[in-house]
Amino acid sequence: MSRDLHSIPAEHGLLGAIFVDPSLVDDIASKVSIEDIYAEENAVLYQAILDCHAAGDLINVVTVCEYREWLPNGDSLLSHAAQVQMNAQGTSSWKTFARVIRERAILRKVVEAAQAITESARENLPVAEIIASGQQAMADLRDLDDGEPDYHKVSDILTTVIDAIDSKFTGNAPKGLSSSVPDLDKLIRGLRPGNMVVIAGLPASGKTILGVQMAQHVTTQLAGAGLVFSLEMSKEELVTRNIASLGSVDLTRLDEGDTLQDDDWPKITGAVDKLHKARLYISDQVGMTVARIRSIARQCQRREGLDVIVVDYITLIAGAGGQNRTLEVGKISTSLKNLAKELKVPVIVLAQLNRGPTNRPDKRPRPSDIRDSGQIEQDADVVILVHRDMESEEGKNGVTELIVGKCRHGKQGTCLVQQQGKFVRFVPFGGKPPSDEEVEMGRVLKFTGRTKGRKDHE
Repeated sequence: MSRDLHSIPAEHGLLGAIFVDPSLVDDIASKVSIEDIYAEENAVLYQAILDCHAAGDLINVVTVCEYREWLPNGDSLLSHAAQVQMNAQGTSSWKTFARVIRERAILRKVVEAAQAITESARENLPVAEIIASGQQAMADLRDLDDGEPDYHKVSDILTTVIDAIDSKFTGNAPKGLSSSVPDLDKLIRGLRPGNMVVIAGLPASGKTILGVQMAQHVTTQLAGAGLVFSLEMSKEELVTRNIASLGSVDLTRLDEGDTLQDDDWPKITGAVDKLHKARLYISDQVGMTVARIRSIARQCQRREGLDVIVVDYITLIAGAGGQNRTLEVGKISTSLKNLAKELKVPVIVLAQLNRGPTNRPDKRPRPSDIRDSGQIEQDADVVILVHRDMESEEGKNGVTELIVGKCRHGKQGTCLVQQQGKFVRFVPFGGKPPSDEEVEMGRVLKFTGRTKGRKDHE
């Protein structure tokens, strides 16, 4: 026997309970929305009840009908409301009525999602895209659990918070994953579960190197599992870079092949052995959407475990189309932040900067320079700006500044790293950076090699 996708008796029972005890309206409204009501006349009556309550008027058949006199079919709302009140069964079963109404509403949404998937299949869309859309539609459905409230009393949370503070004091608390850059870890206190970490920079600044290096470090040094969505490079290019980085092998020689030297092969073998053992995964599918990214990430977490995700880079993620690109990127950003919270892993998102920094005297970027959407900066828990001034001697030699422009749980600041281009990696800076006193006095502009008041050639 098939189940109906709606229950008119439950709707009448719930509305009748409100007339019996108007004080229930807030509790009922928190569980049942207008969209959950199937019958049009019941939805109109429910909306009139909510409007009456919002206005502060006493809820009864007469006052409610002051807010809506007629039903869409032309019948009197007063007559319908009076009938519902007359058949009211009391208030003891209102939670049951609410649950039934919600369940049936969600069943209708499931059917709608199934129909949408069927239509997609008939349009010959890629199977992976159809599956991803279906999973996203199911994920958007509301949780049916009525047992837990959507809010929590502070006193109920205190024990957990105090235990966490005590663990930090005693050194037993789990720390965020290392980023592979010790000085950066001191600022951001590691890569934390549920955080969205944005790494932004101008083209060729090294943002991809840093993002991939973080995943590489987690998987080869910390025994974690990492997933890299490479929307710009192929999986073969990315693995070649990993070999260069881990084995200290010149990337150019790896690309050319015939210029490799005898002492390169043991290094390649060592890097291959590390990568063979690492739980590092790559997805380089074209036309990637957020729904597809979420589907693949959930699949990877379920099968392999997952400790970090890298997305290279956000602007290359396909949107729904038909709307302003800034709004699309904003929605993509928020979805990636939600993915980090859902999977409880850090999601490292790479982004481009606009050309604003190149017009400043010191050329140093700010979080507001992130291209395409200001929503990226808002969603991010941490923003790391990769700055390499190619007009300075230091920049030409690979000295790069990592600027922490935003950190919810750490502090803003900067640190220096040395980019080793041929090995496609960053290593700790070995030189002596300007002192805080020199920077404060304005005598030295970081990474420019220039002093104030002098021309570039002096």
